[in-house]
Formats: sequence, C-alpha cells, structure tokens
Amino acid sequence: MANTDSVTLPKARPRPVFRNIGFGELSNYRLPIPGVASIVHRVTGIALFVALLFLLAMLQMSLKSEAGFEAFRRIIWGNIVGKLVLIGLLFALIYHMVAGFRHLIQDANQWLDLATARSTAFASFAISIVLTALVVWRLC
Repeated sequence: MANTDSVTLPKARPRPVFRNIGFGELSNYRLPIPGVASIVHRVTGIALFVALLFLLAMLQMSLKSEAGFEAFRRIIWGNIVGKLVLIGLLFALIYHMVAGFRHLIQDANQWLDLATARSTAFASFAISIVLTALVVWRLC
C-alpha cells in the first residue's frame, strides 16, 4: 500500500459563496436592464389582469343604466386620477404586448447575446412610451 501521508495534495481554490439576497440588501442590488424588462413584463401582466376585473365591473355599471353611465363618466373622465390610471393601464397593455413579442423572439433562440438583449430591452421601453404618448395625444 502507498503511504498517503507523504503525498501532498494541491491547495483547493476558495469556492465562491452564493447566498440569497435579504430584503435589506435589495437597495444595493443592481439588476441589469434585461432583468428589469422581464420583471416589468410580469408586473404589467398582473396589473392588467387585476385591472380587467375593475374595468369589467365599471363596464357593467355603465351599461346597466343611464345613471351608472354618468357615474362612470364622473369617475373616469371627470377625474385627473382616473385619467392617469387609464394612461398607466394603456402603457401596461402596450408594454406587455411589445415585451411579449420580444420574449417570443427570444424563445426562438434569437437576440440572446448580452448586447442585443440590452438594446432590445431599451427598445421595448422606448417603443412603449412612444406608442402610449401617440395614443394619448390622439385621444385627447
């Protein structure tokens, strides 16, 4: 048998330690723009789903009677907060659609390198802002 005491093993490099980020460390963490775009895509989807429930209730109220329609007009069109909420929902809808197309293309293994992912993330934000501004400008 060989004597293992005389054999020296090479020193192991220290292994990196990966740990979960705590809630207090979130402000120090900087997410890259493709990650931000992905999270905003998910948040806009959730916002659209939740807002759909309220918008359908408002639609039902406005179709039930003439008084319900007038209440709807006062809540939405007669109130600056209502208009801002609708503009925010319009941005969420447009961004969710644009980012959805981006994700579909990435699912086809295109635009996956870092430079292209960054540029398409910025482009999806820019396109959404421009399209939202054009729709708001056209409606007002």
